[in-house]
Amino acid sequence: MYQSLSEFFADAKSSGKDWIKSQVKLSAITFVLLLVGLFVADIICEKKFNDGVAWDVLIPFIALAIAIIDAVPVLGISITMLPWAALATIFSEEKKVGLAILIVYLVIMLIKQIIEPFIRGKSLGVSPVEELVCAVIGYIVFPGTLGSALGLIIVPVVYTAAKKIYIKNNPSFAEKKNAKLADKGDVIDITNDVKDVKDE
Repeated sequence: MYQSLSEFFADAKSSGKDWIKSQVKLSAITFVLLLVGLFVADIICEKKFNDGVAWDVLIPFIALAIAIIDAVPVLGISITMLPWAALATIFSEEKKVGLAILIVYLVIMLIKQIIEPFIRGKSLGVSPVEELVCAVIGYIVFPGTLGSALGLIIVPVVYTAAKKIYIKNNPSFAEKKNAKLADKGDVIDITNDVKDVKDE
């Protein structure tokens, strides 16, 4: 199927870069959501309970730190926000501050679960369903926290590289796909990445 091993690595490298780009986009979105969510929660808590979620000047740095940690596969914002909500509930004078942090966490998690397959799938050149299935397979097949983290990266990248190969060897597949999308009024040329690899 492959003319050379170098061609395989070229496809995998291209897909790997696309995965990293998607992760950067998701981290940026997470940072903005955290920034907005924490500021809103802070304002509401100060008005109702005279006790904010944090010093105002610290909120951007907290949001940035959580977004950076969230960029690591498997860890997510749960590893930071859930303990923070628990500590705020225990040590804050107004216990509902912890609840406010928990609500921000739940809202952001819901938004991320919805948009993540679309953003990552678009970057990799696959459908959201394909990306989601690959991520689930990677999480299940590779054991342990580190293994699951690698699986969430490796499986989608390998699948995307394999799809590029299939399209290269079966040009009619791309033509049929574009024809179906044209009927829906939404044409996407899924051969762009393949052409880029060929030019190299």
